Amino acid sequence: MGNCFSSGGHGKFAVGDTSSAPGTNEAVDTFLEARGYVDHQLESQIKLSLSASDLRGRDVFSKSNPLAVVYTKGKDGSLQELGRTEVAFYSLNPRWFTKIKVTYHFEAVQTVLFRVYDVDTQFHGSEVKVLTLEFFVK
Repeated sequence: MGNCFSSGGHGKFAVGDTSSAPGTNEAVDTFLEARGYVDHQLESQIKLSLSASDLRGRDVFSKSNPLAVVYTKGKDGSLQELGRTEVAFYSLNPRWFTKIKVTYHFEAVQTVLFRVYDVDTQFHGSEVKVLTLEFFVK
């Protein structure tokens, strides 16, 4: 079995590869664009489920109330928050229910950072999205 070549190019072009730019294929481009992939950057949406075990107790009179935050690190070193979990009350072995949505880029290095914060009792009724996390860093 040999390779298939178009007859018009005297064996110079593979079938389906009639574009002028070398290494491109119009059929593949059309297929990927129809599925939302632009510039061949293959990516997929994934959901992370988070849990932790044997966390260090940060409260004096009760167990900690952990909140997990997921960040991605840019090439310049800056952190961008991807999502937060709910507060797991009085637990040193939390299993958070909130799923964190992340765009996974195939063939690319992505640095992901996970941080766990202890939310004090006075903030238990607060919406987790409005909590200023720097306040909880000890």
